[in-house]
Amino acid sequence: MPAVAPPPPSARAPRPPSASRVPGRGALARRALVALALVVAPASAPWLTACASPVALPEEGDGDLSDEELARTLSLPALRSARAFRAFSTEGGGFGQAGHVMKYFIDARSGGDVTYFINSNYRVRGEIPPYAKYHYDFAQQALGVAEDAATFNDHTYYGDAKRYVAGTIQTYTLGGEATPTYAIQFYPDDVIHEEGLLRAVEILRPRLQLKGVRYAVVTTGPQGTVARVEGRLRALGVEPLTIDQVLGTVKYLPLNPGEAWGYLRVFPKDYGDLRPSDLPVFDELPLDLSVVAGTITRAYQDVTSHVNLKSKERGTPNMVLRDASREHPELAPLADKPVHLVVGKAGYVLEASTPEVVEAKLRERGARPWIPLPVTGETDLRSYDAMCPTLSPACVKDGGRYGGKALGLGFLASPAVLGRASQPTSLSARMGYDLAPFGFGVPVQRYRDFLEYTPAVKAKVEALIAAEKRGDLSSNERAQRVADTQRAFYAARVPPEQLAELTAEVGRLAARFPAMDELKFRSSANAEDIPGFDGAGLHDSFSVKLAARDAADFSCAIEADSSGVVTKLKVSPRTPQCAVKAVYASLWNKRAVEERTFARLDHATSAMGLAIVPAYDTDADVVANGVLITRVINGSGIVGYTLALQQGNELVTNPTPGTSAQHTLVTFSADPSRPDRYTQLRAATPTPYGPPLVGSVLPEAKMAELVAAGRAVETAHCAVTPGYSAGACAMVHYDTQKPAALDLEFKVLANGHLVIKQVREFHGQ
Repeated sequence: MPAVAPPPPSARAPRPPSASRVPGRGALARRALVALALVVAPASAPWLTACASPVALPEEGDGDLSDEELARTLSLPALRSARAFRAFSTEGGGFGQAGHVMKYFIDARSGGDVTYFINSNYRVRGEIPPYAKYHYDFAQQALGVAEDAATFNDHTYYGDAKRYVAGTIQTYTLGGEATPTYAIQFYPDDVIHEEGLLRAVEILRPRLQLKGVRYAVVTTGPQGTVARVEGRLRALGVEPLTIDQVLGTVKYLPLNPGEAWGYLRVFPKDYGDLRPSDLPVFDELPLDLSVVAGTITRAYQDVTSHVNLKSKERGTPNMVLRDASREHPELAPLADKPVHLVVGKAGYVLEASTPEVVEAKLRERGARPWIPLPVTGETDLRSYDAMCPTLSPACVKDGGRYGGKALGLGFLASPAVLGRASQPTSLSARMGYDLAPFGFGVPVQRYRDFLEYTPAVKAKVEALIAAEKRGDLSSNERAQRVADTQRAFYAARVPPEQLAELTAEVGRLAARFPAMDELKFRSSANAEDIPGFDGAGLHDSFSVKLAARDAADFSCAIEADSSGVVTKLKVSPRTPQCAVKAVYASLWNKRAVEERTFARLDHATSAMGLAIVPAYDTDADVVANGVLITRVINGSGIVGYTLALQQGNELVTNPTPGTSAQHTLVTFSADPSRPDRYTQLRAATPTPYGPPLVGSVLPEAKMAELVAAGRAVETAHCAVTPGYSAGACAMVHYDTQKPAALDLEFKVLANGHLVIKQVREFHGQ
């Protein structure tokens, strides 16, 4: 895992002509990990000179420096104790790894290779100055470096003849080790070659003087190879590791830090018994996680997994504990008892609590008022191409007319976003095919019309809402009421006039694709993809066969997919009417009800629209699918995107037990002459408990197309979403402080085409 962040544009390249539109330090440059500051030297502070100079350490170690003296010290020439490291480092190193990170800087101009270990917690009048945070500012303040940022970058990152070497020391607790491993790391965009890497380690290793600890060098970027120098590194007492090896060995991963109170349930047998006051420890990742107080898993979690994304959306703590077991010394004594859990970046605390405290915390969560969702009277079917012909705020916020999914597809189809291949200036035209699906949206008002047309279904829904709002349903009681309500949907009938209009529109879509024999009727609720609540995975989508015919009584049934994964469902017969009713019924899926209650979204105002698209494999077979998040999740300020990939149609967000997606970090260079870096942090495991893939699911060129699409979508979204970024939208992909990011789901076809099948805001970090 790289423990450094790329410098903001102004620190890595000369300011472009549109410099006034480049986000300022607040938008881009405040990094929690190693970064470079904007080209603005800190104000002169002569009274700081003594503290800014390296402190000469006593021969016997820095134990002779008090904690107070360490706090007043900007840099040290050597690191001689874990106490000094903790004083100079900050918690977390990105991607959820527990540990600490500290910056180092080597001045190689004179050949003396002077080393500085920088105090990231150094304060001046209560504030941490830029030169304690960023390498470039440190070089200016402490070393008097006068060169501009572009020259500095060229001589630090982008060339072999380095005047300076900059990176971090990151700690990892690997396997069952009692003490952390201290790892030397470089920024993924650093072109440092094997001999240069070896030279840096030769300089640093004698200055890393902690006794009884393990030292490593962790390669991050794709250029970080050690084949020629591996033996010499080991001879120095430094073990070469890849980030994939680290991720596979780290025992504790705080994927979503936080605090919770609940009853500890170690490997619960029936997930349906879990309540919001429970804190489960899972052996495998659950495919359908109800609302709980927090989560611990023994299995490794992808950062884009359902468990992690839902934890981030809910604000509940989530961690991986690889040695979790019924006999675990911390878990076993507290099993089925009230506990207090704190998940931190550098460790966790699990301690006994009381039933009274757990109950009080649960009441606090449920005491908020219900939030009404917008109710609109839109009744027209509308093609995606007609939803956003001109970019405006209505393209991303429509008051709940068509629901989040259909609205997102209309936004993607806009000429100013991805557009169509037939539109000469669009991104789709440049790629030579349509990136976004064709199709149309069915407004949520038609769901309300359906309830009015079917009083028996409406009565079931109202009874379920009343019971849920009382707040006394157990998980299994809720499941029984949900099943009863959904059966009423399947037995009802869609209003004939609306069904006829829908069927005619399906026919027009089919005429556009003569080879198509199947469509997807996707859920598009007004209670999803809204600020503070994305609703990912709560509802169901269903396929429709054009040749299918309704039963004589118009009844329908739900069947489990042959894969045996319960989240993949089919409706029978596969007609438009049955698909409409099945999608409508999924508004009342048990987890959807639980999540809306947790978020205090008023069930009485929730409603379901439809997003209708051709089957994704109409043109060619699906060879890969994945998720692109327009920020580095758990990245602590790293500038880039998160990319999760899996072969075929295997799920990424809800992986089959024993499978995992490829996790790739995309880091951005502000210098347009330098390519983005694709660092594979974890290989995909496409078959349950099988071997991981050797290499990437997709070639780098195809991943670059995905990133280009993500940048185009995010830039357009920023332009019509007030407050999305504090800086210029053209540079939004550099903004690590933006309050939200985008979550794009996609598929890759055998003919090389990308299908961006969904976009929503993602409010996790």
